Formats: sequence, structure tokens, C-alpha cells
Amino acid sequence: MTEEVRLAKYDAAEITRPYTESEASSAIDDKSSLISLAASNASTTPDAPLSRSSTPKIGGFEEVAESVMHAIILPSYKEDVDNLKETVSVLASHILAKSSYDLYLAMEQRDPEAKSTAEALIKIFEKSFHSISYILHPGDISGEVAGKSSNVSWAARQLSHNYVDTQSRRNCIITVMDSDTHLSSNYFLLLTKNHREDPNAANTLYAVPVIFDRNAHEVNPLVRAADIFWCGAGLSGLYKGSTIKIPTSVYSITMTLAGDVGGWDTGPESIGEDMHMFMKCYFKTKGRFQTKIIYSPASQSNVFSDVKGIRGIFANVYSRYKQALRHMWGSLDSGYAVRKGIEALLSKNDEKLTQWLSSPALEERVPQWVNDSNLTHFTPPNMYESSIDPSRSRFSVVSLCLLYHRLYEAHFLPAHLTVALLAEVLYGAIVGATKAGGTHPLLLWSFSFCGTLRVVGFLATNVFMYLYESYHLACVRAREDEMKQAGLYEQMQGSFTYRSIGKNWFDYIALPVNGTLYGTIPAVVAEFCHLWTDRLVYQVSAKPKLLKLVERVEEAVRLA
Repeated sequence: MTEEVRLAKYDAAEITRPYTESEASSAIDDKSSLISLAASNASTTPDAPLSRSSTPKIGGFEEVAESVMHAIILPSYKEDVDNLKETVSVLASHILAKSSYDLYLAMEQRDPEAKSTAEALIKIFEKSFHSISYILHPGDISGEVAGKSSNVSWAARQLSHNYVDTQSRRNCIITVMDSDTHLSSNYFLLLTKNHREDPNAANTLYAVPVIFDRNAHEVNPLVRAADIFWCGAGLSGLYKGSTIKIPTSVYSITMTLAGDVGGWDTGPESIGEDMHMFMKCYFKTKGRFQTKIIYSPASQSNVFSDVKGIRGIFANVYSRYKQALRHMWGSLDSGYAVRKGIEALLSKNDEKLTQWLSSPALEERVPQWVNDSNLTHFTPPNMYESSIDPSRSRFSVVSLCLLYHRLYEAHFLPAHLTVALLAEVLYGAIVGATKAGGTHPLLLWSFSFCGTLRVVGFLATNVFMYLYESYHLACVRAREDEMKQAGLYEQMQGSFTYRSIGKNWFDYIALPVNGTLYGTIPAVVAEFCHLWTDRLVYQVSAKPKLLKLVERVEEAVRLA
């Protein structure tokens, strides 16, 4: 993975090589003012949830973009405005931002500060993008579950009306990210390159590796190590030759593929929105869509609490546990996958692909006041034409089994490992499994085999940690270099986590504790709760506040 990340950087550089230095600098000018509090006048419509402010395309970059537009959905619910400002400023520093980025701030109407926050951001960044808009997601649509997926679903439906002709839809790539995600300019350059060169680009989902390299030095090892292994779990399927490439948090999908599968789901099973959207594409197209990896890692923040001392350690651990419970609640996807897999294998005829935005069922579920205030827009039926080629090969039983294996690893293996270990220990202590003739030979063999697997797993984990160090170093160096070139480095000092064995030795031995705290316990809790309910109260994980970070840097400078 480290080598692929390095090569991707050079590939992205090749795209912009034909352009002069002056052209490149004109696309990323005035970076130091991007996160200042000075606001310029914005041409917005205050009462409309879709508020759009556009700027002309930059001359000289049309050939690079070749009319490929990036519709970037940035979901937010009660997020810190300074964190959002930093995320948007990183996007604004990109070389294609003014010519090819349509940024959509997907805000929740349940958030009382949503509208004012979005309007403030638009005033600051209105001249930094091709367009910047905000969309308010109603919180009382019948049948929807609060969360990222329902917010993204609503935003995607609204933004689709800005791309009305077939060509613009075919050349539009929707990118879904988190409010704290920092994406490299290379990511969008490589997306553009792949979309231009691949004849099957219209039915493609793009996955990206993630890295927790911003505030890992500020959180305790129990949280830091958990996110390292969460990162590793996402990386495990993102390799050349992998047929099941499930995205983690951040991904891109062509508008035509999103339309073919009917957009994002909004029910309880979609709480793990990234994995669920992948599986929906997989089953709706019967494996005829393709997933590509963009080797330009997305930088993420660790869960963080401002509480100090021992209380702060417990607050961080509890916040990370709540996040892990939300991840494990996504085990509902396993049931979804089994149901859809059986339906697909037994189906004799291809399921008719859903026309996005044309279903009257959703329109009936939208509250009347929403219709009255012109907040909903629905594309007429059959506006979208399918990009899926029926002649392409369908998924096989082998690929379906691989998908089920990945789901088992994600949702059930953490609990099963602990149960197997406890069973062996308790059986040996109570029954005397080590006594000759006291236990059936097959059971003894299974205990011995599981012990061997644990040793192999422990050794493999150490190999992973060793390889992770080089991956982490490559990612943080690349991001630091890009922020320096963009003029944002001064504002982001302290947001680059460098690791060393001397500083982070505890991360290597924290796996058993982390596996129990953030794997076994939330998995068992989620799976038992599913016997009674499929609803989870969605809570946003605590993230570091930019203002606090700046204060800490200033204090460190003063003391020095």
C-alpha cells in the first residue's frame, strides 16, 4: 500500500505537468485567507435549503477536467464550525477546486445552527469553488433513520437537479466524505484521470484508504491503537486483484451508477452507509459494477475529548466505544446481504434497475410542509438511462462467498474469537481438558488448532504494525508537503502526527484490550439488541476542536 501511495502521487503530478506554473498557482491563490474569519458577500437564497453560489471556470484547466465535475457532499450535524472551516479550506486549496468542484454542505434541519453555519461558510468560500451550496435535510420524513446515509440521500436527490442533461450526469462524480476528512488534491486528479480513460467509468465506485494522522499524538493509546486496527481493517480489502473492495467512510461514485441503483437507502440497515452503498451497488447490478482504488489516502481525526486527566482518558475511551457500537450496529448489513444474495441467486430474470428519484413512495412520505416550502424536487420518471451493460458477467458464488467472509470478519469474528478463547480456558479449568482420556480427541485437536491460529495471528499483527509505520509515515509526509504548498501549513501546525516505536510502543501491546473494548463488547451488545430493535440513536463522535488546537500551539510557542 505504501508503494501504491507513492506512485499515485507521481501519477497525479503527470496530469498537471502540461500546465504552466502560473496557471497552477492561479488555481490555488490566496490560501492564507481561506480560513480567516473575514467574510465576503454571498449570493445565497436564505430561505431555500439548496443555496448555490457559482464562480466561472478557470481558464487553462478545462483540458485536465474535460468537463468532469465533482459533486462533493459534506454531511454535518452539530459539527464544530472551525473544524468544518478547516475541511473546506483544504478542498478550496485544490488545483481543480474553482473549475470542477461543486461543494454541497449537507446540513441537518434538526441542528439549530445548521443554516447560519452553512451561510457563514459560503460567505468565506464562495469564490474558491465552481459552486458552493447548502442543503437542509428534514428530520421528520416518515420511515427514515437519522444518520449519515439519510442525510446523503437527501443531498444527492437535491443536487441532481443541477445536472440536467445526459452528458453532465455521465461526467459527474459524487464524493461522500466526513466533516473532518482531509482529501488530497491528488485524489480528485486521479478520479478525473480514471473517469476520462476508463470506457466503463460510468458504473464505477471508487474506494480510498484512510489514515488517522492528525491528532493521534493527543489521544490515549487505547483510542489510537483502536483506530490503527480500524484503518487496517479497511486496508485489508484494498489491494490489487481484490474483488470485494468495501470503502471506509470516504468514497466516490458516478452519478449514473447512483441513479441505476436507486440512490442511498435511509432505513435502519443503512447506518453503515459506506458498506451498505457498496452492497446495494453489488446486488442491484448483480456484480456488474466495478470498484477501483484511488491510492491517495483520506486523512481522518481520532475521537477526542477536551477533558483532562484520568477523566479525559475514560471520556475518550467511552467516546470511542460509542463509535464502535455504531460500527457494529452495521451488522444489520449482514442480514441484508444474506437476503439479497438468496434473492439474486434464485432470480431467473434480471431485476429492473430503479430509476433514481422517480419513486412516488418517497414523495408520499415527505411531510406536507416540505412540499409547500418547495424543499423537495423529484426528477421525472425515466430521466436517467441505465449505464449497466447486461452483457457483462454477473457475480459468481465465489465472489458472494468472499463478500460474506468480509462481513463475518467485520461483524462477528471479534465476538467469536473471545467466545472461543473463553470456552477453551473454562473447559480446561473446569473439566480438565489436558488430562489424558478426559476429552474427545477432536475437541483437543480443535483447542490445539485454535492455539496455533492465535500465535500466527499475533505474529501477523506485529508484521502489520511494522508495515503500518511506513504507510503512516508516507501519508503524513505527503499531506504535510501539500499543506505547505497550499499555504495552509501555518494554520495546521500540530495536526501532523509522526510515530516512532519509542513513543508508541504501547500501541503494539494494546490489541487484546482494544479487541475486547471496541470489538467484542460492542459486537455482542449490538447483536443482542437486534433481537428487540433495529434502531440506534445516532450520536456524533467527539472530534478535536481547531480553536483548542491553535491555542495549544500558541501556548507551546510562548513557552519555547
